[in-house]
Amino acid sequence: MGEGCLVVAGDLPPEADLSEFERVSVDRREGYAANCVRVNDRVLVAVGFPRFADRLVKLGYDPLPLGMSQFRKMDGGLSGLSLRF
Repeated sequence: MGEGCLVVAGDLPPEADLSEFERVSVDRREGYAANCVRVNDRVLVAVGFPRFADRLVKLGYDPLPLGMSQFRKMDGGLSGLSLRF
């Protein structure tokens, strides 16, 4: 996510190398939502994960929900489908 913040799925154990980062854990039931991409002031997230989207809003981020159902069928996610420069 940048600015010292990581989104982590499920119960990823703490790693000493990442201890300086704030961790935003995604509920196990919304694990696919952890595959998100921050672009400037927005966070691209898959639609259908309201708990995660609400959490982002509470943290001051502006989520942009996108329909990913067809990509998800083939195990595609936002980070893998993004060209970032």
